[in-house]
Amino acid sequence: MLQTDPSTIIVPARRVDPLAYTAAVSPPSDSDDESNASPPPPESIPTHAAIIAPENRVFKLPTRWSEQERNSMLSVSPDGRDLSYNGNGDKDAAAARATHSIPPACGIYYYEVDILTKETKTHISIGFAGRSAKYSTRVGHDTNSWGYHGNDGYVSAGDKTGMPYSQPFGVGDIVGCGIDFTTHKMFFTRNGTYLGPVFENVGKDTELYPSVSLQHHSETIRVNFGQEPFKFDIDYHVQRQRNDTWNKIMGTPLDTPLLEGRIPSKDEKSTLSEEEVKAVTSKLVLSYLVHHGYAKTARAFEKQRSDLGQENVSNDDHADVDMENPISAEKTDLDGIESDIARRTGIVKSVIAGDVDSALSETQTHYPSVLEAEEGLVLFKLRCRKFIELILETNEIKKRMRAITEPSIPVKERPSDSMNGGDWMDEDGMDVDDDSTIMSPSSSNAFGTNGVETAVSPYGGDHRRNIARDGWVDDTTSQYEAALKEAIVYGQTLQKEYEEDSRPEVQQMCKETFGIVAWKDPLKEGGPVVDIAGHTARVSLANELNQAILKSQGRPTLPALETLYRHTSTCVLELGMLGVGAAAFADMTKEFLEV
Repeated sequence: MLQTDPSTIIVPARRVDPLAYTAAVSPPSDSDDESNASPPPPESIPTHAAIIAPENRVFKLPTRWSEQERNSMLSVSPDGRDLSYNGNGDKDAAAARATHSIPPACGIYYYEVDILTKETKTHISIGFAGRSAKYSTRVGHDTNSWGYHGNDGYVSAGDKTGMPYSQPFGVGDIVGCGIDFTTHKMFFTRNGTYLGPVFENVGKDTELYPSVSLQHHSETIRVNFGQEPFKFDIDYHVQRQRNDTWNKIMGTPLDTPLLEGRIPSKDEKSTLSEEEVKAVTSKLVLSYLVHHGYAKTARAFEKQRSDLGQENVSNDDHADVDMENPISAEKTDLDGIESDIARRTGIVKSVIAGDVDSALSETQTHYPSVLEAEEGLVLFKLRCRKFIELILETNEIKKRMRAITEPSIPVKERPSDSMNGGDWMDEDGMDVDDDSTIMSPSSSNAFGTNGVETAVSPYGGDHRRNIARDGWVDDTTSQYEAALKEAIVYGQTLQKEYEEDSRPEVQQMCKETFGIVAWKDPLKEGGPVVDIAGHTARVSLANELNQAILKSQGRPTLPALETLYRHTSTCVLELGMLGVGAAAFADMTKEFLEV
């Protein structure tokens, strides 16, 4: 993680933010709206090791000069941004460094210094220094320090001689200093102008700290670690480097042994041709579409490949990526699994809709081994969900009863078949108060002589609901009592069957499931309660069931394309954690997922 303050920020990726750098790779989401398609994994489900830094390691970025790591002849302002020289002569240099070293995971780091001294000629040096650099010498003169000097425009790296670099700088100038960890070269700017790269292998074997040194009385500088806009367009500079890095990545040919996880033999052809790359890519895409049930899209994709004259190389050894047996790209295979896709996605949609009975029935009929695997763990989870759905149903009926008996609670206009158990819930399963329909305070007879309720909209117009109030109350009360009894009996049976199950996961889920009865309206409570009872929990269970079905068929629980994406994201993260600067510019989320 990269931080500028004690607050938590997420780990490395590509873009440089002078104060803080955050990024996270998200799982792919699909917008295909086919009616029989199952949903891709929701964003709340962790991917590629959840992209969490090993041991939750935190990287901090410099934000101020250190009060401790400085020469005593330098004073630091209260905000930590100003340095002033308080020495008596002009022979003794005094250096200081920032509070934190620079993590290579940021890719490119940059800061600027505003020269505030009154003298035209300065002996100020700006650059980077390692932990071992002395505070009694100019930055760049000591080992493990690199600096640009204001008096002569020279630069030096661990020596006092230095070499010509650019113009001297002095009062009124803004000097920038940066390090590119993809090349381990430094660069400087002056008043917003890029002066070019300098030095080699900077920071490869040591931590780097922003560092400056002052030497004359009354010399003063003010640093900008990103607290305000830079004079130099660092964003453009970073974008150019990102493009260069990404072009190198995209220009790297695919390697057959690498795809198959083995070392190439001496005379083996290792690089895939362009046509072979297209074939491998097509198989990955097709396996993803089939996995999530996008049968129509998969057929359209195959047709497009055929129209473009792309050859089927599924039997070609060089095209076999064999990532958990991704499905063959042959049309005959697609024909054979289309009915299975319809069944599987139908089951998934039933769970998402809250119809657990249908999901259980279909699974038992077509995929019975799923309910038997892992000592019936999936079956147990589905039954727990069934109990939750029963409790939610009783809550909805109770809300309808209150809406009838308490005129102050607005009631949505019901469909004509509401007396026969019609669904009065909105799309997310929750009643929503409709303030546009309220009882008229001026009405002396809210219910007509025939017992029909009338509601008047404050925006004009009457909303009449042809509901026999007394009959409706009696019928709804009966529904509530029946639903409550069913939930209680089902819960008692469930608890009795699993009370002797010692598995921690089962005991924890029992506790969470039966715990929702303590809440008046679980869906409105928020926090852990809605996590158990809400729509997200349905989607999570639906995806788990989908994966279990696929596993029972000997097929991968994740599509090969998704597995490849996750593995690559984790590798990029690990490279960044190990200090490989180029990893910061391999932003897979931006390149592949953002539109």
